[in-house]
Amino acid sequence: MKVLVTGAAGFIGAALVRTLRARHPQASVLAFDLVPPDAAQATATRVGDVGEPGVAAGLVDPDTTHVFHLASLVSGGAEADFERGMRVNLDATRELLEAARRAGGSPTFVFASSIAVYGGDLPDVIDDATPPSPRLSYGAHKLACEILINDYSRRGFVDGRSLRLPTVMVRPGAANTAVSGWASAIVREPLAGRDYDCPVGPGTSMACLSLARTVDAFLHAAELPGDALGADRTTLLTGIAVTARQMVDSVRRLGAGRRLGAVRFAPDERLQAIMDRLPRAVRSARAARLGFAPSASIDEIVADYLAADDAPDAPDATPGRAPA
Repeated sequence: MKVLVTGAAGFIGAALVRTLRARHPQASVLAFDLVPPDAAQATATRVGDVGEPGVAAGLVDPDTTHVFHLASLVSGGAEADFERGMRVNLDATRELLEAARRAGGSPTFVFASSIAVYGGDLPDVIDDATPPSPRLSYGAHKLACEILINDYSRRGFVDGRSLRLPTVMVRPGAANTAVSGWASAIVREPLAGRDYDCPVGPGTSMACLSLARTVDAFLHAAELPGDALGADRTTLLTGIAVTARQMVDSVRRLGAGRRLGAVRFAPDERLQAIMDRLPRAVRSARAARLGFAPSASIDEIVADYLAADDAPDAPDATPGRAPA
């Protein structure tokens, strides 16, 4: 088993590399990103920009069995810088697909897509029948890549599968440029004892999935036979609907015994408008049929975060201190 993981220094990528090595200790795992991945977790690491001509060709060879392509410039970043978004999200994916085609090994190619492919006037619950209609450049890039992966799979160049991810939480450390970054910060910051000004209203809902469930989904996708997926290699992953207020309530329940930072709701007009155009809940019968498991509740997501090594320490509780 010879594996390439792009975006390996990122939130999901780093966890995927760790889990791959734990479950497949004999596997050769090349971790690639713009910044150095954790060398202790992978067999080998490389640093570079996969969108630059010629870089992908040096990452995939005839013996490569699996490619997990997670590298991307997320929603807010792609909106702010159109050219960079095209290069990182679209050009890099095509470079990797071409590298796989030229290598000739037809590797299993697992792509991190997004529910950002949906937009416009959306129903309360997105499902498998909801047509994609992106309203952000990031979503347009992801949809274009899904189509390419379907065609490269049809031609036998790769054995592709794309996962449309809901919001994955809880992201540790500093926020990235995703418009959904508040959904991690509203959990992470109070648990670390820091106050947080939430840039959306308390009723703002996100379709959410835990990091652990997401990593499991990538590995499960890689193990599925291509025939089980059919001509359309894209699967929408179920994300449970959770409001900002419910996230705060979960922190209060599971953070008992910690001194919690306060949350103040201070909606940003531009961000709120974007959030109001994104799916609020996602339900996929196809994902269930294929064996992908959703998170059970927001409490499960927060509990998973608290149990992880990345969860911050916080001082003991102080009476009267709690999220707003």
